Amino acid sequence: MIYFDNAATASELPWQAGDGLLGNPSSPHGLGIQAERKMDAARKTIADILCVQPRELTFTSGGTESNNMAILGFAKAHARQSCVIFAEPWEHPSIIEPIKNAQDAMAVIAPMAEWHIPPDRPSLVCLSHVNHETGRKMPCPKNFKDAGAVVLVDGAQGFCKEAIDLRYVDAYSFSGHKFHGPGGVGGFWLRPGFKVNPLLYGGGQEGGLRPGSENLSGILKMAAAAEAVTASQPNISEINTELRNIINELPDVFINSPDDASAYILNISFMGVNGETLVHLLSEKEVYVSMGAACRSRKKVKSGLELIGHSQDRAKAAVRFSFSIYNNIDEARRVKALLVENVSQLRRVLGYRGMK
Repeated sequence: MIYFDNAATASELPWQAGDGLLGNPSSPHGLGIQAERKMDAARKTIADILCVQPRELTFTSGGTESNNMAILGFAKAHARQSCVIFAEPWEHPSIIEPIKNAQDAMAVIAPMAEWHIPPDRPSLVCLSHVNHETGRKMPCPKNFKDAGAVVLVDGAQGFCKEAIDLRYVDAYSFSGHKFHGPGGVGGFWLRPGFKVNPLLYGGGQEGGLRPGSENLSGILKMAAAAEAVTASQPNISEINTELRNIINELPDVFINSPDDASAYILNISFMGVNGETLVHLLSEKEVYVSMGAACRSRKKVKSGLELIGHSQDRAKAAVRFSFSIYNNIDEARRVKALLVENVSQLRRVLGYRGMK
């Protein structure tokens, strides 16, 4: 089996951290104190990776909740000031949908070139550390900070994979299952002074921002995964380059990922072939890839490729390959050979005569 769909979810490794652990971190007895200490250590592990203070981290159920809490919490905190929230239309749905549903804010979902930060209103700019479909890295957010906006970065595809400079960032979200931790756990960092209101109310856990008993086992496993991944030195660029070179072996192939994109994500269009058909054909050979974001794949919505200006034909012919530290160059060579064979076969069957 070759798994090249790590941007959807990376394989969870058999971390032992948290297994069989008893005690609620909020309980005052011995087991509760032990649990709290372990959770504090996990919080410090992740804080050290981000070079922030542990007290500035909030644990959640994952990236979607983290983004919702930051966006809707910001809108709620500035309800009387008519705040503005900016995002590009090809951002992840966990950014776009809460912006659309932020009743206390004005949404600006448009290409970055069309953004105008108002000088007299609270503004939130939402960026992806790494775009989930093409791997494009975010631009430096300094200009937005200089214009007076606060900046949220969705780090789901970047945390533990790409360097991040938080000098011009006010909030950063992450999701455990994107870097070999378990599903259902994640978190976000908030710069002190970033004003958000809680969306839930209860026992006051996580500084009152995210009440409810923490997923202690998941948090410990997520921290162990983050520590292991950041300590590794994978040659992901070698895998990415091997697959990019398929343009030398097949005609009418387009690389949709920028040259300077994250090496962990590669988006390629094989013209004349439906991307979904190719995904299923590869799956029969135990090679697992995708067409893009898993949460978009079953919905009739425009792909990010269409939203950035590519044709519908090119978008439909696209396949996303996403890698992890546990992939290797031999897998990339095998997948490239399968692609050449299967794309050529599909084109013959479909009577594809090449681009005009």
